Amino acid sequence: MDVDKPNRRLTGDRRQKFNRQVGFTTPEDDSNKDSLHIPKKKLSPYLGQLFKKKSSARENALKTLVEEFESNVRYEFAESNFITLVHRCQNCLKRGSALEIDLALQLIGLVVLTLGAGDDAHEIYEELLVFLPQLLKSKFSHSVKVMECLSIVTLVAARDFVDTERSMEIIWQFMNQESKSKETKHPSSRTAAAISAWALLLSDINRWSIHHKKWIGLIPYLLTQLEEDDEHVNAASIEALALIFEIGSLEKFSNQAEEYESTKDMKDDIMKHVKRACSGTKPDALKILEDDYNKTTTLTLCGTRLTFSTWSQLKQLSYIRRFLGYGFTNHIMENEHLHNVFNFVPAKKSSGLELYKPEFEEVVVRVFLPDVRRETCSKRMNMSPSSVVSKGRTKLMSKYRSLAEEKKAGHYNADEELD
Repeated sequence: MDVDKPNRRLTGDRRQKFNRQVGFTTPEDDSNKDSLHIPKKKLSPYLGQLFKKKSSARENALKTLVEEFESNVRYEFAESNFITLVHRCQNCLKRGSALEIDLALQLIGLVVLTLGAGDDAHEIYEELLVFLPQLLKSKFSHSVKVMECLSIVTLVAARDFVDTERSMEIIWQFMNQESKSKETKHPSSRTAAAISAWALLLSDINRWSIHHKKWIGLIPYLLTQLEEDDEHVNAASIEALALIFEIGSLEKFSNQAEEYESTKDMKDDIMKHVKRACSGTKPDALKILEDDYNKTTTLTLCGTRLTFSTWSQLKQLSYIRRFLGYGFTNHIMENEHLHNVFNFVPAKKSSGLELYKPEFEEVVVRVFLPDVRRETCSKRMNMSPSSVVSKGRTKLMSKYRSLAEEKKAGHYNADEELD
């Protein structure tokens, strides 16, 4: 190996900055930051407000519920009320204002992310597949929130790749509309959101489960989007291509695979296309698609170090972080679903009062005894209640009892009042 040859891989801050440019954003190193402490509110009154006829009352209730589910992990409340919450949100989607619709979609995603994988979340997923596609067709202006909600719910609640592909097809139909009709041209924000949501779900499927014919138009579509010269669309498209390259099986994502002699030729041609499309805007974008690009990223989240070595892991982390916003810190510390997904074990923090108990402690008394008196005084020194040794043992036992009482008092917590 030529030691004088410059290393083409990006490391440290440069890699994280580059990853942000192409879409794989990651949380900042917050090892020295305390998690946000936001007091919990009683949520039952706000749930009741969702039944009001007045739109402003429902809007205010939705705002509070969204803020609370962002800031805190309200598992007990979500578990007890998820059916009512989702049905009330559906009502807001049918006849609510524009703000109500966006807040309701956001709240559904937050409730599912709080519940975590399981029957409750899957029940919400099945409900979504009934009314979200209709909403996506009838109200284009809310399509960004619709796809965000659909992708988050599917990522958490899907039981297998069949569930995941059902949601991917809904998003792909939306993406494919403008390629079938020149009159249907989505704004760049909606196109970028659709590509990003689809890529999130792709990150949750292994290569062997990918259908052979459902996505054969994907790579040509992404290459076309790269020519749009929009920063967000370009970033989302390159991000999706990076995930496809990582998974492999490029022939499952392109209807032009038969034109190439090998997968390598196909990949080289795609990279040439990306290079031409991105010249002048993101000259380094091609690096993310190179085989020798070092994807390993190490983050410190709330005192715990995590290492990610795949684009799929980074995609899921960055998408969930953006969805949770400022509440990501509390969720990564307290949300058991996120702990399972990212193999995250929160660092334990001391309560401020630390009681130390020695592993071994004994009473030692040294007394000079002449040989003449040694046998006579032995019983008096070791067994008499008033002897120095007995008094020392009594003092030590009192110390242990005091430590035990202080420890018990310091760790007592009153049960919180549940909603």
